Amino acid sequence: MSSSFLSPSNDALANPFKSTINRDALLGYACRVYESSPRSSSNGLSHVPLVAPVSPTQSLDQIYRDRLLPLMMILRSSHPQHKPTLLLLGCVYFDLGDFQTSLSINQEILSLDPSYVEAMCNMGTTLQAMGRSPEAQRWWWEALKLRPTYWEAMDNLLGSFLNPIQVTGSSDNALLYKQAQELCRFLLVRIIGPDGRFLVPIAPDELQRLQKLCYTNAMLLQIIGENRIEALLGDLHSAVEVVIRPPWPYTTDESYVFQDLVIAASLIALSLSAGPGTYVPQAVLDVLSPHNRLHSLQGIFEDSGFNILSVAHVAGERLWSALIPPGDVLPTILLLPDEVMRLSLLLFPESAGVLPSICSRERGSSPASEILRQQTHFITSTILLTLAKKLQEIPLGSTIIVSDSGLVLTASLSLVLLLYYIALSLSPSPSTYNNLGIILSGLTTARTSIGATGEQEILTGPVVARAFYERGLLLHPSHPHLLTNLGSHMKDQGQTSEAVRLYALAVQHKPDFDIALANLGNAIKDMGRPWESIEYFQRAVAVDPNMPEAVCGLANSRNALCDWRGRGSVNGEMGVNEHGEIIFPTNSGSPGWMMKIAQIAEEQMYSSYTENVGVVESLGDVDFWLLWAEKTREKPFEGQDLRRWKKAIRRFLTQFDRSEKRINEGGFLIRFIEWMVRRLQNKWYKHRYGRALESNEPLPAPCLEGTSAYEWLHLPPSFEPPRMPSVLPFHTFGYSLSPRIIRLISHRNALRISYTALTQPWLPQHVYPPPPPPFEGKINIGYVSSDLGNHPLAHLMQSVFGLHDRSRFNVFVYATGISDGSPNRRKIERDSQHFLDVSSWPTKLIVERIVEDQIHILINLGGYTKGARNDIFAARPSPIQLALMGFAGTLAAGWCDYLVCDTISCPPEICASERWRSRRAQGEETSRLQDHFSEMELESDFGSVIDPESMTDDWMYTEKMIYMPHTFMVTDHKQSFRGDENLSVSARRSVSVSELWENEDRLRIEWRKKVFPGIAQDTIVFANFNQSIFAAWLRILSRLPNSILWLLRFPPAGEEHLLRTAMQWAGEEVASRIHFSDVALKDDHISRGRIADLFLDTTECNAHTIAADILWSGTPMITWPKYTYKMCARVGASIAQATGFGDQMIVNSLEEYEERAISLATSLWFTWEESPTGELRRKGHGALMDLRRNLFLSRDSMPLFDTARWTKNIEKGYREAWRRWALGTEFETSEEWEESDGPEKDSGCIWIRDDDPVEVRSS
Repeated sequence: MSSSFLSPSNDALANPFKSTINRDALLGYACRVYESSPRSSSNGLSHVPLVAPVSPTQSLDQIYRDRLLPLMMILRSSHPQHKPTLLLLGCVYFDLGDFQTSLSINQEILSLDPSYVEAMCNMGTTLQAMGRSPEAQRWWWEALKLRPTYWEAMDNLLGSFLNPIQVTGSSDNALLYKQAQELCRFLLVRIIGPDGRFLVPIAPDELQRLQKLCYTNAMLLQIIGENRIEALLGDLHSAVEVVIRPPWPYTTDESYVFQDLVIAASLIALSLSAGPGTYVPQAVLDVLSPHNRLHSLQGIFEDSGFNILSVAHVAGERLWSALIPPGDVLPTILLLPDEVMRLSLLLFPESAGVLPSICSRERGSSPASEILRQQTHFITSTILLTLAKKLQEIPLGSTIIVSDSGLVLTASLSLVLLLYYIALSLSPSPSTYNNLGIILSGLTTARTSIGATGEQEILTGPVVARAFYERGLLLHPSHPHLLTNLGSHMKDQGQTSEAVRLYALAVQHKPDFDIALANLGNAIKDMGRPWESIEYFQRAVAVDPNMPEAVCGLANSRNALCDWRGRGSVNGEMGVNEHGEIIFPTNSGSPGWMMKIAQIAEEQMYSSYTENVGVVESLGDVDFWLLWAEKTREKPFEGQDLRRWKKAIRRFLTQFDRSEKRINEGGFLIRFIEWMVRRLQNKWYKHRYGRALESNEPLPAPCLEGTSAYEWLHLPPSFEPPRMPSVLPFHTFGYSLSPRIIRLISHRNALRISYTALTQPWLPQHVYPPPPPPFEGKINIGYVSSDLGNHPLAHLMQSVFGLHDRSRFNVFVYATGISDGSPNRRKIERDSQHFLDVSSWPTKLIVERIVEDQIHILINLGGYTKGARNDIFAARPSPIQLALMGFAGTLAAGWCDYLVCDTISCPPEICASERWRSRRAQGEETSRLQDHFSEMELESDFGSVIDPESMTDDWMYTEKMIYMPHTFMVTDHKQSFRGDENLSVSARRSVSVSELWENEDRLRIEWRKKVFPGIAQDTIVFANFNQSIFAAWLRILSRLPNSILWLLRFPPAGEEHLLRTAMQWAGEEVASRIHFSDVALKDDHISRGRIADLFLDTTECNAHTIAADILWSGTPMITWPKYTYKMCARVGASIAQATGFGDQMIVNSLEEYEERAISLATSLWFTWEESPTGELRRKGHGALMDLRRNLFLSRDSMPLFDTARWTKNIEKGYREAWRRWALGTEFETSEEWEESDGPEKDSGCIWIRDDDPVEVRSS
């Protein structure tokens, strides 16, 4: 391409308009000017442009050469030194690719005016196109030095730094980022002064460019690793400040800053949410209206002349301190979507809700264009959201300097929430609605509101979150995240079907959305259809192989269907590979989803150690903490106790890696509060009633005046909610995980439940008052359960509530589950002394009712089962709280004091309090008992209250034990399931043993023919109604050709997998001897259990209710308590032992399990007798038949089925628990405990002795 100019002819130079090309070019321009006038379309005239239409085949280069360039040459010839003409001419040559000519023209401009920044910028752009980047950058720098707001030059120079950067690779990336950040800082200090005011004029339509400059600098600071959070946030603050002020120029009083916006928005939000009980400090009201005393915020912002930003700016620190006392954070305010939309209108009333900087000073004026408003509001909203996300990334409670005056903001969820509100009010978007909903859903704050019917209603965080999800879906009905989160809300509310519909919609619109896929799978699984859920879990895992919810969900569903392919193994267990083949045990385990689950659990436990770091120090120094700890005592700590406490607290006031030391600081604080609350309740009781165990007259509850001595330390607003692991406590029953991981899974769930309860706004400042001493010795006990209907718990416990000795106990039953109208529910309602259906009550009312009922001992029948209401217990309405029956494992919670068990299900050596006593008695260090350290550097226990975060696998239970004498399991069969014989207990005693046994044998044969009509009478029937330990069962079948295995078709889809596995592991013949039956009604299920000759128990988690059912029918069982530390794996042995024949049914290894089954089965032999009808009937003999006979004939006398005996024994435990608490001797290291000589000195557990003799029949 020629670098010379086109040379016009002499005629053209004499008269440039003689040229038809030049003429037509100018005439075309004239026509465009004419057509742009509104008159051209209304005057009725026609004009005919003389310029010919552009040929559709003509290229842009041809247009430029044939039309634009000749015109530019005419202009240049007429005005050779006109810089704008030369500037445009240089651009034309640049677009034509003639870079050298473009360069020459820009140089010509600069020779005329060396400060002509447009030419400098074009020089840089041209040189960059020629591959001469260093020279280009120098020209852009020169332009920006002269005009810092030359945005095109800024974009070009930033682009030259950032465009070469690759995601990975170049070692020069850091240098380029650094250069880009230095450019941003160079420009900002020349545009914005130290006081935040502009140093150069900025037009309204340029403000968004300045905002982007601030934003870019902040992001670059983060990328290059500048750990100056204040500097990063400061740039984002500046980006907001430039648009909340009036148009330039503005006065000093109008130089609003970020903190003005925060305080103004907070006050408006308080006003919008104001309702009965809304508290606003009077100091705030006095600052807002110094001349007219206000009593509330309502109505103050309705005055169109009230500029809250101006008031906040002028008041400054006075208003700030009035609303946010030192050490506190912004109040957490719940706003509904419509209220949020009013926020910008009230912040900027003079510009009708539009950011003031882009409007004129005329009241109610609009910006130059709607596009400008949208663009500026969008970028401002984006910056506010970025600010909020940055605050979420730093530890909550961190202080951030936001102005030179020294005022600080404390990072808190309340501040994050406020920034989201402002951002949404400026620029509504589905994603912001969604993110706001996520934040709100985790808040425990509540407020009142007037509903559509005019009635007052309570709005909680989750309720408000739903409103935001639904409003976002109005903007974007197919938004997958909104659909998914609304679905999760519905699932939490128990509306699982609606949740499935919403999840399915999300997946329909985004088929690879892993979160929606996993949630859909879990919801379907929870509806009892695990076979349908697997597809969605598999799709989620395909998107993200490491997604905990998807991996765990897939494992649980496949396990439920007995599809063990790909299971792998952990902890030296037998495994199964992806082809369904057995993998023999190895110490390291084998790859598969079991190993993946173990890894996920480990990683999630470890990651939580970074939560709430610094929260202890943020609350106070050593003296502060000692003051709170000593509040539980009558006198200060001394000696070793004082040294121990000081050392424990000082550790948190120094820097150390919490993850390395496995210190859960947030957990420490929650545990401290719960430790404190229990002791304050006991102290209050002592002060009010002494150490009375009972009273001879009704005593009033403690007075609620002057309760400051019993106030508890509250969690700070900045406290981050503890994360819960993806593996749920109930899931650990079926997994071979380490004791520590199982304990921590429960503990982390307990911490989250505690956090939710302890942050409820309705909790009083003081602990709940203790109940008065039992009047005439009658202890008030309360049972809490959601399963008092057609549920295994009710089947087992339904008679207990009516069997209590009402001369010694007042019994309250709080049913948190809706009545199903079943006979079990009706019986419990009828038999209970005080039955309350609280299923529709909020937690607050239930807790207050329990306090009002003066419950001494509150019993948790749910634990970590579905529908359980542990939040009630976490509020600590009762001085003694214990877990019974519902969950066979540790709750690892500060709100559970005792676990009812027996020495078989929970051996004492794995109880933390017993290990503490053992070490203390031997003079060993008890600090961090679990870790065996000789020094106290890692102490995080509270005396004998051991930290569950222990690194050891030596113990499992944080609770103290109430040891029942036979079994902790109560089984109500003796009272509830007598239909097989239709004999009462007394009537059965009058029937001879031979007649009872003959009738039973006949009934067994009838049931066998009914269920298995095709098998011979002498066939051995092994049974199990859950499926695991399958390989051992197949080996037993292989060794006994005359045997079958009876399994339940539960779920139906499991049958296919079990038969396929049996074929693969044992062959077709053995597989053909596996028989399935459908699930039966409860009475039939129990009656037909007698069909089996021997019940083979599962090992990872034993049969619980089913084991009791099978033993009631007289069928013997084989059970192996495989784990010392898993209660759920020892229940079978506990139940078997309570029959009186446990030594024949309990084994100690897998080998013994198989051999005992073979031995008992082969001991069975038959003789044949003719019945009165002439039919030959078998008569069994041998050890197995003797055991069956003993079990069947003794079932009315054995402890296992003696509910009255069990109730009498548990009452002993309740009374002893009350005695220890009332006397104060329950609390180890207390003065009362040190001085006691009772059984609690030797053991923190309660050991119940059965005083009644046990009689079982043995042949």
